[in-house]
Amino acid sequence: MDASQQRTFDTIVARCKDLIPPIDIARHIKAGTRQVANNTLDGITFEAVDPDDLIAELGGRMKLPGAGKTPAPGSFSIDTTRSPRPANASMISMKEDPQHWALKASFGATVGEGFREQWRPPPPSLRIAPPLPRHGSDRVSLAFGETGKRLTFTALHAAVSRNKCNIHIDERGFVVAMPEGALVTPTFWGHIANELLLKTLFRDWLDGLVGDNVVGALVVEAVNRISLRFSDAENGFAGLTERVNRISGIGDVRDIGKALLPIGVSADLVRLRNSTIQANYYWHDGQQTLTLSWGGTFDKFGSK
Repeated sequence: MDASQQRTFDTIVARCKDLIPPIDIARHIKAGTRQVANNTLDGITFEAVDPDDLIAELGGRMKLPGAGKTPAPGSFSIDTTRSPRPANASMISMKEDPQHWALKASFGATVGEGFREQWRPPPPSLRIAPPLPRHGSDRVSLAFGETGKRLTFTALHAAVSRNKCNIHIDERGFVVAMPEGALVTPTFWGHIANELLLKTLFRDWLDGLVGDNVVGALVVEAVNRISLRFSDAENGFAGLTERVNRISGIGDVRDIGKALLPIGVSADLVRLRNSTIQANYYWHDGQQTLTLSWGGTFDKFGSK
């Protein structure tokens, strides 16, 4: 693996170990089948050593010791293939909530058994104070771009089938675990537009059109670096209230469509190890803004 592929692999392995219960994803990868992308959105594609074992772990149901062994003749056995799923398991599939229409729609493009990481609000004792009111307009705030924002709303997404598995990190997480069950947030639309339509379906179609050559690789990389910006969690849902208030009624299809339109576009010009130089173009509240921003995480005094 080159440096970018190694970062992708290490990042996803670390995220899997942070799950509840933790998963050592590396042990599930059959030797010689691993393919690692240059970015965490495409992630790791592989053939599983035991697909049923991987599905059990992603579902929070670890196989118990001795499970799957053939009982001795004349004896009886109890099914101990999987332990009960912990109530706070990080990943959710349709098995946990088969009637959840929005969750079902989110798995529409998933091949095989799909799992998504649920974002969980921290307990009251660990919650930070609410952010101070922003000074200036949304236009001024948006001009700084979205790199290096403290709010991260990413989520693991896994697909398991007999012949092919994939695990990656969605840049726009949208499933929140609530006491009443899974809640799909408004960031769902940004996920569909950017990660499913733009950076998967459109990118792969364009890649096939251009062909497997140097130009094709540059086109794919260019699409991967572009993001449509919507009113979502990272920008405080800027402009969403005004757009919703302009909808006069459910029958006004044009205004409903406008509420779903993007409010900007950004391009990652230079990606450093822990930071990004980004070009941002926003159109918001009748005004337009074009800026360059540099954001991310920075080591103090060059320490590592």
